[in-house]
Amino acid sequence: MARARRRIRYHGRQMRRVTLRERGRIHRLRKGRLPPHDNPDACWLESRLFDRLMEYDRSRETNAIFDWRIDEARAGQWVGVIQMPGLLLELLPKIDGGNDTEGPANEIVLARDNLLIMLAEAGHVPLRSSDLADLATHKNPLHETLITLFARRLRFELLRGADRGYISTVDDLRMMRGKLMIGRHIARNAARRERFICAFDEFTADTDLSRVLKASCRMLLNLSRSNEASEALSHCLLMLDDVSDEIDARPLLDRVVLTRRNERFADLFAFSHLVLEELSPSISGGRSTVFSLLFDMDRVFEGFIASMISRAARSLSDGMEIHPQAKSKRRYLMEGDRGGVLNLRPDILIESAHGRIVIDTKWKRIGVESQQRQAGLGAADLYQIYAYTRRYGASRSILLLPRIAGSIERDFAPLDPSGEQDGSSVALRFINLHRNLRRRSELHALRDELALLLKESLQPSLTSAPR
Repeated sequence: MARARRRIRYHGRQMRRVTLRERGRIHRLRKGRLPPHDNPDACWLESRLFDRLMEYDRSRETNAIFDWRIDEARAGQWVGVIQMPGLLLELLPKIDGGNDTEGPANEIVLARDNLLIMLAEAGHVPLRSSDLADLATHKNPLHETLITLFARRLRFELLRGADRGYISTVDDLRMMRGKLMIGRHIARNAARRERFICAFDEFTADTDLSRVLKASCRMLLNLSRSNEASEALSHCLLMLDDVSDEIDARPLLDRVVLTRRNERFADLFAFSHLVLEELSPSISGGRSTVFSLLFDMDRVFEGFIASMISRAARSLSDGMEIHPQAKSKRRYLMEGDRGGVLNLRPDILIESAHGRIVIDTKWKRIGVESQQRQAGLGAADLYQIYAYTRRYGASRSILLLPRIAGSIERDFAPLDPSGEQDGSSVALRFINLHRNLRRRSELHALRDELALLLKESLQPSLTSAPR
């Protein structure tokens, strides 16, 4: 495909741009061989790019993106962008479930748009669904859209006023200010009566948060090819001119304190944290850098569903309480002589007057396998949802997966020690993501689909008193 094999220029150098869907394969292209046409599920890289990507991925250790074989790599469920010398690799989720008449190009646009909406709803990036309304995302890789939205938002907040705070400072001054550092003053200024070494607090914009934001702006300015993003980032740097430059701002990340005074920068700081942490030392001896902006689709899907279920619950007005990851409601599976053993954290816990519901999201593709005895689920998945059901006294537990062709809903009844059904139920359900979530009507339709799922789960005939 011309789109997938396109070469772009980045800071005067040619760069190969590749778009690949999760579970897609990357093959090594041997010297002298003609490459087949790339497609969203397979591409071919020259040996130097293949080796460079492999070296970078292996440096991630436990967070490896690919499963490496001889001359082949298979993408996992990490999505996002990897940018390194000579290569811009965009990894997108495989969102299907509809017909295949739209064509691969439209499927890629749909996957990119839906991923942006899911990231926004899950709270992983500093944007709202409405922020995408006037952005053309069909040509730009994922990170260009995110950089543009970050730059827009940061400029807006800086125009309202930069973060300011009191910074403890020690300086050699011509007049007394704050507290005189007697020991240091005598050692240095014994013969200089007009100078005073003082310790004082100064109200300034040169805070750790501002330094982190400035460092992010500089890094993103070097990465972006978007005129709009470059202009907005340059404007942000101008407004942060009085803030100190940091060669490496990562040590500052743990020192930043967010308060009510600067909480409007919270999303921007979270994105900066992600950006700075994903900047890797260069392969090839440190002569350049590798930038990646990657997300685990399991966590993205979990956060997205939690956000949409909260909306669906509000539309039902049934007094439900939603607890993502069962925060403040976590329980141990067992008690040992040294305390609790195995902290249980269901993705979503719902409490209402009718009972409790546990929802466990899985970013898995189960089609015709759903007709099998275990519905295509692993033993670990079934043991886990059974533990949630029993320990939380849930009247109903739901395994929620994205719908694909052939997916069939299933219902299971947990058994008590005597082998009889214990009155609770476990359901395998699917949600249709093969829709354009940038359209408000489609987002509302998905919310209504989840509301119907909640309503059915809370029917008195399906519930029992919480244990």
